[in-house]
Amino acid sequence: MTTLQKIAERAGVSIGTVDRVLHNRGRVAPATEARVRKAIDELDYTPNLYARNLKLGKVYTIGIVMPGLDQDGGYWALSAAGMNRALRELAVNRIRGRFFNYDRYAPDSMFEVEQDIRNTDLDGLLIAPVLTDSVTELIRRLPENTPYIFFDSDLPKLNPVSVINQDGFQSGRLAAELMVKILSPPGTLLVIKTLPDDYHISARCNGFMNYFGDSKKYTVEMEEADIGEKPGKLKPLLETAMNGHSGLKGIFITNALTYQVAKALKKLSNESRPALIGYDLIEDNAVCLDHGLIDFIISQRPEMQGYQGIYMMFRHLIIRETVERRIEIPLDIITRENMNTHRI
Repeated sequence: MTTLQKIAERAGVSIGTVDRVLHNRGRVAPATEARVRKAIDELDYTPNLYARNLKLGKVYTIGIVMPGLDQDGGYWALSAAGMNRALRELAVNRIRGRFFNYDRYAPDSMFEVEQDIRNTDLDGLLIAPVLTDSVTELIRRLPENTPYIFFDSDLPKLNPVSVINQDGFQSGRLAAELMVKILSPPGTLLVIKTLPDDYHISARCNGFMNYFGDSKKYTVEMEEADIGEKPGKLKPLLETAMNGHSGLKGIFITNALTYQVAKALKKLSNESRPALIGYDLIEDNAVCLDHGLIDFIISQRPEMQGYQGIYMMFRHLIIRETVERRIEIPLDIITRENMNTHRI
């Protein structure tokens, strides 16, 4: 069966653009419309199924459950930007989004979110499940048959419509490989596992440790630190690591707070610093990368995840397509030389 997604891919446009062409809603550049109509003809699309499933007059509301947009250095604001772009494109389809933000450093904040969700008429949920236990309980108490999609992370024991995230284990191995390429053995490597713990943070740690296996070339140690909520804990952690390991050659930080480690290292020593690898091109990380305080950033494309999440729910709710069970985000390596091409 030909779907709007297949037409969009053939024409190189969004699903929203295909919809505007099909139903003469909104402006579309003539050249773009021509590509869409050519794709429709080539794929022999019949729009009756879509029209039948789009209930006249109904507004579809997607609940978006995610941490506060300013948390983790503004990482979540990037995801929200992608969602808002998709919602603007799909506005003609009567798709709306409502944000329910929780404090990722306070699991009890999910109780208030759950009450707000219960008091709101929602057709589906897009969830960042970074508070494993709290999100599990939320889903357990949802009305039966409520569709939900995960982004950023996963909870393998649950059954979402789809999961949009990066392979955490492989990204941890990628970070380890990058370390090896820029360092020379022997030496000690430090993994800073940020708290609170969640599934994809653990997967990254496991991937990094797995890469070295029984290697005798490097000693790999791991420290847990809730530096998002209590950044003051970072300085003594780094002092202990650097004083205890004269051969400390590299640090792997498992989320977007890489800039905190970079700035702390700069204050601690003017001598050669350990190599530093972390995640995501938030503004503070971009500044540190540009100044040579971070060596590599691994991007998980939060804007793409948010954008895809809204469109996946649109396809599931309205078009009634069988959507992909998983969309795996590429492992992008960002350096000072290419970071401007990755900015929004």
